[in-house]
Amino acid sequence: MNTQIDREKFLENRKKGIGGSDVAAILGFSPYKSPYQLWLDKTGRSEKCDQNESAHFGNLLEDVVAKEFSRRSGMKVQRVKQQLFLEDHPWAIGNIDRAVINPEISGNVRFK
Repeated sequence: MNTQIDREKFLENRKKGIGGSDVAAILGFSPYKSPYQLWLDKTGRSEKCDQNESAHFGNLLEDVVAKEFSRRSGMKVQRVKQQLFLEDHPWAIGNIDRAVINPEISGNVRFK
């Protein structure tokens, strides 16, 4: 199911499920967040903090990188402003940045 939502609702919904970045944290592979820090976030116990420099510039430059990828690859890229989940597993959340529009392939692209 796809649901178009605003940023605040998006962030609130992330607390209700597990996304790709969360899996890395749960397994201890994330350089950005420990399993304990993730638990604090999901349970509303973490302190609110401003976005760090890397995340700020990553978000700022995401569109530029997507456009350059499209130019170099010849593939159309479309921004996805929806949170994806399965109705029978609503806790499994997909947050993709862009989708590649190409009749020969299907998939998504994450620009970091």
